[in-house]
Amino acid sequence: MTQRALFAVAATLLLGGAAGCTAYIGGGSTGSPGSAQPGTGGATGTGMTGVGNPSTPGGGASSGTKPGTVDPSNPPDPNAAGPMPLRRLTQREYNNTVRDLLGVTTSPANNFPSDVDLNFIFRRYGDVSTLDASRMQEAAEAIAPTVDVTKLAPCGTDATGETACAEQFLNSFGLHAYRRPLVADETTRLMALYQVGRTTLTLDYAGGIKLLIETMLQAPGFVYRWELGPVTPTLDGTVVHLAPYEVASRLSYFLWQTMPDQALFDAAAAGKLATPEDVEAQARRMLDDPKAHDMMAAFFQQWLSLDQVAARPKDATVYPQFNDSLKASMNNESLAFIDNVAFQGDGALSTFLTANFSFVDQTLAPVYGVTGATATAAQLSLDPTQRAGLLTQSAFLTVTGATDGSDPVKRGRKVYERLLCGVLPPPPPNVPPTAAASTGGTTRQRFSVHDQQACAKACHTIMDPIGYAFENYDGIGQYRTTDNGLPVDATGAITLDGVSKNFKDAVELTHLLATSGDVRSCFVTQWARFAFSRLDTDADRASLNGAFDSFSKANFTVHELLVGVATSRSFNYRSPSAGEIQ
Repeated sequence: MTQRALFAVAATLLLGGAAGCTAYIGGGSTGSPGSAQPGTGGATGTGMTGVGNPSTPGGGASSGTKPGTVDPSNPPDPNAAGPMPLRRLTQREYNNTVRDLLGVTTSPANNFPSDVDLNFIFRRYGDVSTLDASRMQEAAEAIAPTVDVTKLAPCGTDATGETACAEQFLNSFGLHAYRRPLVADETTRLMALYQVGRTTLTLDYAGGIKLLIETMLQAPGFVYRWELGPVTPTLDGTVVHLAPYEVASRLSYFLWQTMPDQALFDAAAAGKLATPEDVEAQARRMLDDPKAHDMMAAFFQQWLSLDQVAARPKDATVYPQFNDSLKASMNNESLAFIDNVAFQGDGALSTFLTANFSFVDQTLAPVYGVTGATATAAQLSLDPTQRAGLLTQSAFLTVTGATDGSDPVKRGRKVYERLLCGVLPPPPPNVPPTAAASTGGTTRQRFSVHDQQACAKACHTIMDPIGYAFENYDGIGQYRTTDNGLPVDATGAITLDGVSKNFKDAVELTHLLATSGDVRSCFVTQWARFAFSRLDTDADRASLNGAFDSFSKANFTVHELLVGVATSRSFNYRSPSAGEIQ
């Protein structure tokens, strides 16, 4: 056998085929303390979704009660907590983790299969497929040889000393790679693998260390977010209090999308993540760290699909300027605006939705019809009668626009689902397409005719009236007053907070959205889903209410909302899996 083949056999025998792990990490057929079977109330496969996502706008938990409100006939249980999915690292999380763990800056996870879940708006992986396992193995094989062992695991040349050095390295590196201390069985099996490398594979000390790194980067402890380890869960009433290293990891992957730093590891080791006050202190510290900027951008880009600009096709005859340079400028605008509002500005939801400034460079300037832009994007004031926040910026309008013009359906649906948490009924089969522009009339006129068809009414009477607000913008966000030679009509009405409210265009609509209780409640719900990596359930209602309370007391600023989510019951506890409550 080759060394590679021998390694594969040794790793499979010693680690139990870690890369092929799919639904859960446990103790085989009999389970182990802290394990959870798929489909139970505890840690479940990432395909699990909550029963939430009601059909009414603004709804949150499965009862349909919005965060920030209480149904007297069905009050939330303050002691409840929702389930905690078993999760794999997303592409972003994997790249950030190997960067912080080993200094790897090549973004190896970009070669992994997509982590886009068609049933969930935020990034998350499902089970490990054969292709997933292969790509993770390739990444580990590429990373391990680049490690400088003299810096990561320095040691003398004495054989006995080298074994001791390897075990010392294993426990130190294992703590950081698995985000928790190794247990005795893991140390035993990994040291056995090290000895296989030193004897059967005839590796030197550095080669043995690299073999350990390559193996551990494919192990469940690294690939999966399940930092509890095989320990007995601590019950608090009918829910499980997360162990200290679980809390540390949950905080770090929520607020930084990477592994914990040394301060979090130290807090976990000292038992300083047990109370809401402990968690709040760490959350505030972490939000002041530059790594929080990446997380903030990730949420907003995934929430509104702003990161899909590069993949959105456009008709080159209609938009010849829509090239890679313009796509990059649109993406940079979104990132700069989000970062500015969140970290240099007031961080208020209303500012994200109504600000009449953005960050525009020379490439993007023609889309906005502004002058004074430079090669590097800089903050510019925009016409307040034409622009108001993220929904009237180029990225959102491009992603939700058609290939050759506007698209009321896409734009209305995005607002309804992402800002109002509404759920549309499944589309009926064989809905005919809207008439082409060549038949005459504005986009609104053609869609209005289409919407009268019986098969289209159920969905389109919800989406399209909202989408008509954006008819002043073409497929890449350029402002217009005519469409197909006729005046644009962007007027309409929307039901917010139980009241029908009129608007004359998208600017007026965004101002209505910015002060709506429905939108504020949905914003809390979306952040909770981002943090929990699942839909909300009835057991989360008290947690979401608490987060909404933090949000509202701080004039609806995003930082306080994040602290509210991080200190919530459902963030620090989970519902138990089968057998955890006798």
